[in-house]
Amino acid sequence: MADLNSIQTLLLDGDGVLWRSDEPIPGLNELFRVLEERNINWALLTNNATRAAQHYVDKFEKFGIRASVENIFTSTGVTAAYLREHFDEGAGVYIIGEIGLAETLRGAGFDVFSGEEMPEKPIAAVVVAMDRSLTYRKLDIATRLIRDGAAFIGTNPDKTIPTPYGLSPGSGTMQAALIASTDVEPIIIGKPQTAIFEAAMQHFNACPETTFMVGDRLETDILGAVRAGIGSILVLTGASTREMIAQQDYAPDYVFESIKELAEALNNYHG
Repeated sequence: MADLNSIQTLLLDGDGVLWRSDEPIPGLNELFRVLEERNINWALLTNNATRAAQHYVDKFEKFGIRASVENIFTSTGVTAAYLREHFDEGAGVYIIGEIGLAETLRGAGFDVFSGEEMPEKPIAAVVVAMDRSLTYRKLDIATRLIRDGAAFIGTNPDKTIPTPYGLSPGSGTMQAALIASTDVEPIIIGKPQTAIFEAAMQHFNACPETTFMVGDRLETDILGAVRAGIGSILVLTGASTREMIAQQDYAPDYVFESIKELAEALNNYHG
């Protein structure tokens, strides 16, 4: 088992780990105080495709934590990198998603279409994320484009997202509707695929042996960490439970009730 005492880089999920919506989870400030005291690098790795990186910098500041965009790795950013690798600059992209996705893809040089009007130019890819304004018409347009040959890309596969009121539909719910209507499986970019982990580790020049991922979701955070060859820590404040671990063919290295308990453990290990 990977040793907590070896951590030099900590990768953190947001929703269900550090906060629920705009409410911080108890232990947030204690954890970041330990990271600063122990000189542990950290990065946020979020599958949330509704917000751009600066949103999270502002959110951390609201919670009294210093951050920069270099600490933030979003599924939208990695999706933009994937699109740049596979499609020409200025290519048409239709999105089911929100403003953060649209801004990121436009910033990467793509001609982004959304809403309930069929795009007037050829569409290279349909990118699907969480969309709280999802309509039948959007699904209809996306179905027609995918069936006409556009690539089907999902920013992340999360079927639900944790909120202060319980679990709500996530990106995977929107993708499931299109899988049903197109018989096409999407290319998934975010966790548990390894690209987002690799981007963060490359930024910090981190070694797998000294890098851990902290998440609340077995099928994305923990599985992604296993695939990336890094340590994994499950916290029980979000989507996954202790009982669900036995149902998988992989397991986290450590399980904590919350980041408060994790902060205490890191203090003890380094004390």
